[in-house]
Amino acid sequence: MMAELVADFAVDGTNIYDLGCSTGTTISNLDRSITSRVKFIGIDSSKDMIAQTRHKLTQSKLAREWELHCADVNQGINIFNASVVIMSLTLQFIRPLHRARLISDVHRGLRDQGCLIIFEKVLGKDSIFNRLFIKYYYDMKKRNGYSELEISQKREALENILIPYKIEENSELILKSGFRYFDIFFKWHNFCGMIAVK
Repeated sequence: MMAELVADFAVDGTNIYDLGCSTGTTISNLDRSITSRVKFIGIDSSKDMIAQTRHKLTQSKLAREWELHCADVNQGINIFNASVVIMSLTLQFIRPLHRARLISDVHRGLRDQGCLIIFEKVLGKDSIFNRLFIKYYYDMKKRNGYSELEISQKREALENILIPYKIEENSELILKSGFRYFDIFFKWHNFCGMIAVK
């Protein structure tokens, strides 16, 4: 779904940013899925992730230019000539006090008609759904071989680090930063794909 959206918004001669690029899988997949002549820019706060991404992208022999930067987007980010900015499972780890500035930085660096694609965990409107969705998510992990201990350790490791917002809170944050349009393109339990257009 993200590749389809990126293909429609990518403009020749512009940059596509992946904020929180992790091991570079998104960039690698996009290179095979889009036709526009763009430059990929991956940013991650982990030197180890950047090293893994560099290795993966070098081995993949991408058809497009790319560059990587190790930076903490909590401190703000300089986006330039972007037609697309992606934050996949990234915004939820940005301290709430820094989110408005980060979204404003993205908005400022996007070209007109450029888009921001966000995919992350969200809170439901009501606690009854939050409890159910979390249960379904953990059930899915168990079906995929995770032990109760592994699930518990991961939950504890993310406590007070992963801070999800409600969809409405994300929408308000994004629209207040100057984006004209906001919508949801995917939702599965407590995970949501959102898109905003400048």
